[in-house]
Amino acid sequence: MSASYEHMLSRAEALAAERGIALTPLRRQVYELVLRAQKPIGAYDLIDAMEPHRGGRVPPTTIYRALDFLVENGFVHRIASKNAFFACCDVGQPHESQFLICDECGATLEIPGDELASTLSASAPAHGFEVRHQVVELSGLCSECQHKQRDA
Repeated sequence: MSASYEHMLSRAEALAAERGIALTPLRRQVYELVLRAQKPIGAYDLIDAMEPHRGGRVPPTTIYRALDFLVENGFVHRIASKNAFFACCDVGQPHESQFLICDECGATLEIPGDELASTLSASAPAHGFEVRHQVVELSGLCSECQHKQRDA
């Protein structure tokens, strides 16, 4: 396991303890799998990954409940365009994010988006709209895939 992986896992455990919320073994296992994926991962991929470790198939509702907990508490983000989940780069710090998602390899990068979020939210009230949540996803090609296309 990488130092970054270990750091993120220990930060999540500390945050759960701080908040008095239960990072149950199942939730922890789901979080670990999302961390290890290093790109958006779907619920059914998580179910498949858990099967060998749990001695049977985990029901989808169980996985979705664990994912809901992880999203609600800021451990992971839901990537709407992929119907998948991605580990938060800054667990425990309130922030708005943008996601750069490679169409070719699926690599995903979370980048700070507070300034853009403020700009987008500022215009909504003029239209009688109250923003409660926003996700900005930008799709394209990562630098590695761009190089592969140029070299092909």
